[in-house]
Amino acid sequence: MQITSNNEAVRIADDIAQGLSTMSNVDVFIAPSFTELYSVSKAIKDTHLMLAGQNMYYHEKGAFTGQISVLSLKELCQFVILGHSEPRRIFGETDDLIRLKLLKALESGLTPVLCLGETAKEREGGKAQEILHQQLAGSLKGLEINQMKEIVIAYEPVWAINNKFLNPDTKIRPATPVEANEAHTIIREWLNNEFGAPTAEEISIIYGGSMNAQNAKELLNLEQIDGGLIGGASLSAEKFLPIIRIAAQLSENQSADYRWENNTLRFDE
Repeated sequence: MQITSNNEAVRIADDIAQGLSTMSNVDVFIAPSFTELYSVSKAIKDTHLMLAGQNMYYHEKGAFTGQISVLSLKELCQFVILGHSEPRRIFGETDDLIRLKLLKALESGLTPVLCLGETAKEREGGKAQEILHQQLAGSLKGLEINQMKEIVIAYEPVWAINNKFLNPDTKIRPATPVEANEAHTIIREWLNNEFGAPTAEEISIIYGGSMNAQNAKELLNLEQIDGGLIGGASLSAEKFLPIIRIAAQLSENQSADYRWENNTLRFDE
């Protein structure tokens, strides 16, 4: 609910798609509001940019007023975000509900992006690992190895999300590289124990939580971090494309040669 105009959503998506046209070594999706998905899908047709739904329900059809069917999403999207901290913490979604959604997404051919993360209070209480294990176990209960290979996992500490409804009394900040790497290692080790090392290494684990062009290189350069789930910095091409470009350079083992000039990221060609 950050961008509420179809015209604005289409403009932003078109700008991102054009900027992405010269970067073929990164996978990028955006997740507009449901009412904007159709218009955006038409605007980015035949480009490298992909689409995600922000959520979905686990029944395909029926009297579920206000919910979104996977059948509607699969016509337009390649991904769907599930278990985001806002549905979890504001609207009370449980791990079991998220698991049912995840299974339906897999069955329907969408790639689920499963979000996990602890609150500031949970981290301060030394419960970060416990919460991550709990969310992993509950959301992935009963899944097979072949299903796990189709999932993306996003570590998104609640305390790093700039949302006053999630964090009314918490100073918002991105995770430090040490904190992010520790959390990703906890997730990867849990996956290793449950599904084996080959599967654990194959699964993409991405970081979400106040990633921007200023901290992207340091975070994305960490061995355990495979990408980013970008929030506020994805609301304009000017902020989002520099992050994508940093990721593209790092994926080619190139140094991301850039500098800040007049509060703008400038790349050295």
